[in-house]
Amino acid sequence: MAKKRMPGSERRSQIIAAARRVFSQQGYDGAKTLQIAREANVSEALVYRHFPSKLALYRAVLRQVFVEQDRNWEDVGIKSAGAGGIVRALHAFFRSCVPGTERTGSPDPNRMMLASLAGDGSYAALIYRRSLRRNQQSVLAAHEQGRAAGEIAGEPLDVNTLSMFAEHVGTMMTAICALPAGARPYGVTDGELARQATWFCCRGMGISEAVIARHLEADSTPASGQTAA
Repeated sequence: MAKKRMPGSERRSQIIAAARRVFSQQGYDGAKTLQIAREANVSEALVYRHFPSKLALYRAVLRQVFVEQDRNWEDVGIKSAGAGGIVRALHAFFRSCVPGTERTGSPDPNRMMLASLAGDGSYAALIYRRSLRRNQQSVLAAHEQGRAAGEIAGEPLDVNTLSMFAEHVGTMMTAICALPAGARPYGVTDGELARQATWFCCRGMGISEAVIARHLEADSTPASGQTAA
């Protein structure tokens, strides 16, 4: 019986998925269309039939990443006022960075970020600018509300820079948690790793321990079923 032909839209999605994996490992400059074709289990000619150039394929990957970035912010972004909203948003973000939680996402965008930083940095700069532009107002408002309420103390630090510090922690956590379990340097379960990362960043932002503890307890999820990191 003849092998069923895959629809063009499915084949295109298959190539984009393969390109994401290759770009996340090699960066844009290091990725080759032949390597992407092999990863997708298609010919290089078929890749070019769907995408006229490597740049066109990369842009298709970027569009997919942007959609996921927007969806992720809707899921883990700040949803309540003041420091409590920051605590819960950071906890949701860090849970999306580790396996073994209900929020776990794909590690590919963060791997692409690291590959970009090791190269010309253009992808990383684009993602950072887009994230700051989209989220700046809600993050600034939450910090101002928290400081006015006495929930955030200490030297006022640049809020955009603090947001980037938290993003850097999450990016590295995602990359490290993608390693085989025995190669990860963390000594806690995945859910506990997300919790401790939240404590670490919130303390650095000057959020009081009482506020952190209260909102983490309210936002806690069962630890059962979590795997060792």
